[in-house]
Amino acid sequence: MFRGVYAATSGMIAAGRKQQMLTNNLANAETPGFKQDQTVLRAFPDILIQRIRDEKGLNVQGKPSFPGNTKLGVMHTGVYAQEGILSFGQGTLQSTGFALDFALVDEGVVNPATNAKGSLFFAVQKSEGEIRYTKNGQFTISPDGYLTTSDGYYVLSQAGQPIQVNDPESLQVMEDGRMFQYNAAGQPQEIGRLMIAFTDEPNGLVKEGHGLLRWAGAENGQPQDMTTLGFAPGSFQVMQGFIEGSNVDVTQTMTDMMSTYRLFEANQKVLQAYDRSMEKTANEVGRVG
Repeated sequence: MFRGVYAATSGMIAAGRKQQMLTNNLANAETPGFKQDQTVLRAFPDILIQRIRDEKGLNVQGKPSFPGNTKLGVMHTGVYAQEGILSFGQGTLQSTGFALDFALVDEGVVNPATNAKGSLFFAVQKSEGEIRYTKNGQFTISPDGYLTTSDGYYVLSQAGQPIQVNDPESLQVMEDGRMFQYNAAGQPQEIGRLMIAFTDEPNGLVKEGHGLLRWAGAENGQPQDMTTLGFAPGSFQVMQGFIEGSNVDVTQTMTDMMSTYRLFEANQKVLQAYDRSMEKTANEVGRVG
């Protein structure tokens, strides 16, 4: 009797976990560069039930004998919500007109060595010197004149150094990531090149908060600057004055939230039915007289 209680409970826990991820996706639908989490419900391994017999193929001593096959069937042990899998599909590009807003166009970008499709990211540096990656190109200028994220993390150049910008209004960014600003003579002067990191194993990245992604995969799949991988000119594009919106489909997410709620509700009703059955067993079936 209690096996169904465990299965229904696991279904409620899995539905609750999925609902949390969907809610987080919906809350970040307007966050630039946000990548939604996708949740998969999986079943725990099935258990094969067999009747216990001794070495001679007879039933255990003292137990009743039942003819037929020793295999009784399969017991299902419930479901669980797999950890969120990041979706790296391209978000909608939104025009802002601000000189410090950048967007990466990476649809169809493939590794020229392996021909495997991958994703592009801006490389930023935390205060501890650790490198992180982000899709959010909504940057600003720090008090000391360096290009940073809205949370104050330095945006890195191809050389792995923070980028100093003296005049944000005159900043120009080329499609290949090269950055120019005008000097006192009114001539454009290159001040660096954005580090555009590429990996064809984006699932090795995990969310760390503040729009940052941390590499947790195999070392040989770690994001590398595109200029070191032999990409042909024009294979990717940095667009100034644009930001990449989230890739959350609000309509689909709300539909999934309703379906998940129904799943939770169905498992809850199963538990209530078990509860009534056990109450009747305890209070009526065993009553004498």
